Amino acid sequence: MKRTGLLLAASMIAALGGCGYMERMFSRSPTAAVSGSDSGRPCAWLPGERDQWRLRRSAVREKVRQLVVPGLQKAELDAWLMVERDYQRDPMVNALGFTEPGDKAVLLLDGGGAQPRAFGFASSPDVVWQMTQSGLFEQVLPLTADAVEGTLDRFRPRRIGINYSGRVPFADGIATGTRQFAAWLVGRKYAGTFRSAEALAVGFRSTRTAEETELARQAARCAVEIAERVLATGLHSGQTSAEELAWYARDEIRAARVEGESLPRVFLVRPDDASSRAWPWLGVNSATTIKAGDLVLIDVDLRYAGAAAAVQRTAYVPGRWRSEPPADIRRAFDVLVSARGGLAPLFRAGRAGRQIAADASAWAQQHQVHLDLLAHPVGDMPRDAGTVARDATSAGPYDEAETLADRPLQEGDVQLLQYRVQVALDNGAQLALSAADEGVVGYAGLDFLVPPPNALMLASGS
Repeated sequence: MKRTGLLLAASMIAALGGCGYMERMFSRSPTAAVSGSDSGRPCAWLPGERDQWRLRRSAVREKVRQLVVPGLQKAELDAWLMVERDYQRDPMVNALGFTEPGDKAVLLLDGGGAQPRAFGFASSPDVVWQMTQSGLFEQVLPLTADAVEGTLDRFRPRRIGINYSGRVPFADGIATGTRQFAAWLVGRKYAGTFRSAEALAVGFRSTRTAEETELARQAARCAVEIAERVLATGLHSGQTSAEELAWYARDEIRAARVEGESLPRVFLVRPDDASSRAWPWLGVNSATTIKAGDLVLIDVDLRYAGAAAAVQRTAYVPGRWRSEPPADIRRAFDVLVSARGGLAPLFRAGRAGRQIAADASAWAQQHQVHLDLLAHPVGDMPRDAGTVARDATSAGPYDEAETLADRPLQEGDVQLLQYRVQVALDNGAQLALSAADEGVVGYAGLDFLVPPPNALMLASGS
C-alpha cells in the first residue's frame, strides 16, 4: 500500500450565523424563473456585480472588526502595516479587497478598544476612491512619510508587524525594495520596530466569519452548477476537444458574472486505453477529441464576492450503442463515493492535519483502497491558509508543513476535500478517479456545501 499523501490545511472560524442583507440577496431560488436577459445565464440566482461588491465590503469590514485586535494581541504586536507597490503585490492587501493597481498602505492599530483603528494611505485617485468606498477606514490619507509617521505618532506603537515570512507565501508580501519604502514611510523612529506579521497573517487568513461562510456556500453552488452544466450541454462526441470544453467553461464563468481564478481544467480518459488510465489521464486541456465511451473530468475554480470555490465533476460520454457506462466503470465510481463517505467524518473540529493524514491512511489500508488525499481550506483563494501535512520526502525548504501542520480544524472551517483513488476494472487494469467538493467542518466531520453526486453523470454526448 502506497503511503497516503495529504496536503491538508485548517483554520479557525467564528460560529456560523446569518446576515439579513445576505439573506435578502440570496432569497431567490436557484430554480426560480429569471426575467429578461438573465434567463439563460448560469447562476442567474446570484446578485449582480454591484451587490457582490457590497457583500465583499461588508464581509471584509466584519472580519477586520472581529479578528484584528485579538490577532494583534496574540501575536504581541501593536500595529499591522501592509505596504504595496504597483510592481510588488501583497496577498493580504488583495484579501482585504484592495485590488486597484497603485501604491498603497493599510495601517491597523490596537487602540485599546475591541475594534482596530484603521487608516488607509494612497496617492492614486482610483485607490483613494476604492479605500474610501470600503468603509473600513476612519481616514484615507496621502501616501507620504509625513502622513504615515504622523499617524503612528498618535499611537506610538512599540512593535509593528509587516508581511514578511520565509515559509508562508501569503504572509510574505513585502520585497526588499518595498520594505525600504515602508521604512521611509514610517521614519527612523519606527523602522526599528518592524516584526514579522506571519502569525497574525496566518490567523487572519485562516479564520472564516459567518458572512464569509455564507459567501463560500453561494460560490460553491455556482461552481457546481457551472461544472455540471458544461458536462451536460457543452460537448459533442467526436467533435469537442478537452481544450475547447475548458474554454466553454471559462465562457460560462464569465456569463455567471463571477471571477475565474484560472482556465478550468478538463481531463479525459479512455478506459480501454492503458496509456491514459493513470492520473492525469490524457493530460490537462489536451487537443484530444472527446469520444463516446470516454470519462471526462472538469475542475472549476471561481471567486464570488471575494469567496473562492473549487469543485470537480466527472461524466461518462454515451454513444449510439451504449447509453450507460459499463458495469465496472460504475463500480469504480462507487469506490470513489465510498471513499468520500469514509474521509468526510475524519475532518472533525479539533483534529490537526497530521492526525487526519494518519486516519486517512488507516482507512485506506482497512478498505484496501489506493488513496491520494489533497485537502485544504478555501478562503479568498481556492487554496488558503491552515494546517498542512505531507510526506516528508516532498517537503521543500519553503514548504508550509512545519509552520501549519499542527493547527487544529475549527468548527465552521471551509475545507475542500479533494482525493483520488485507483480501482481495478474487470480486465485487471487500474483506473484512477478524482473528486473534489467543499464542506464546512463540524464535530461530526464535513457538512458539504452542495451535496456531492452519488452516481456517475452522463455527458451530453451527441
